Amino acid sequence: MKILIGCDVDPVLPAVLASPPSEDIWSCLKLLDRLVESLGPALPPITWLIRSDESVRFATGAFDSGFLARASFWRSLIDRGHEVGWHMHLMSFDHARRCFAFDAAPAWLPPAYAALAAHVNIVATRTGWDYGSNHLFGELQRLGVQVDFSALPGNIVWHHAGPDTVLVNWLRCPGTPYCPAAQDYQRPGRMQLLEIPIAQFHNPVSGVARRGFWRLSHGCLSLAGLRNRTLTITQPWPDLPKSPGPVWAFFFHPEEVEGEGLPSFARNLERLRGIPGVEFVTCSSLVQAPSLE
Repeated sequence: MKILIGCDVDPVLPAVLASPPSEDIWSCLKLLDRLVESLGPALPPITWLIRSDESVRFATGAFDSGFLARASFWRSLIDRGHEVGWHMHLMSFDHARRCFAFDAAPAWLPPAYAALAAHVNIVATRTGWDYGSNHLFGELQRLGVQVDFSALPGNIVWHHAGPDTVLVNWLRCPGTPYCPAAQDYQRPGRMQLLEIPIAQFHNPVSGVARRGFWRLSHGCLSLAGLRNRTLTITQPWPDLPKSPGPVWAFFFHPEEVEGEGLPSFARNLERLRGIPGVEFVTCSSLVQAPSLE
């Protein structure tokens, strides 16, 4: 069993971004010091997905400010076997509404990628809100991204993106790694991009009922995936995931290591280490592996 852990390295931005914040949006990165120092050599290799998108450029003046804010920190982690990847939220400034709003096909994807890739080799992505689409995955492939791990098998979610609501649909995707089809990102095909779904936990009856009600309230009648549940690695786990192998992928955010998040992270790591033959990997090591069987 291979274990892939990613951190969506997001800054602190207002829910509705209309003007550049006056405070340092990357001050939250100091929380990662606590994680690294507390776990020390027990910290497995992590794929740190630094946000580089138009909202970051608008707020700080540079796409790559998340890397530059802690460049020595990121390089020290890389020297210890960790990896830096790319995280982005598909939002652009809407001049009519005078704030950032959802943009399904933003023109800023190539320069945002290039700015981060100027510092490190970018192999992997996780998308903001776990969003997926045929267009986005086609763009990621064209940019040279080799691995994405945003898929939430059996999940359909509605997120706020400024004044907009974003539909995140993974109802039909498999629970094991696959290369998406160019015309259907949820089904296996021939793209040169490997999609690694996030590991899913058993959803109790109460959770199934809540999720079913939530779907009905949004006009969704599908029963697919109601027994699936997504938990970050900083949340308490009732048990290990129920997803099929050969890779279990997990994620978290910097602010989630506060409070009980760090102890939960440590306990979950110990559970994972108890799996016979377990191996903690980065996305680069996965694409270099001869097989995921």
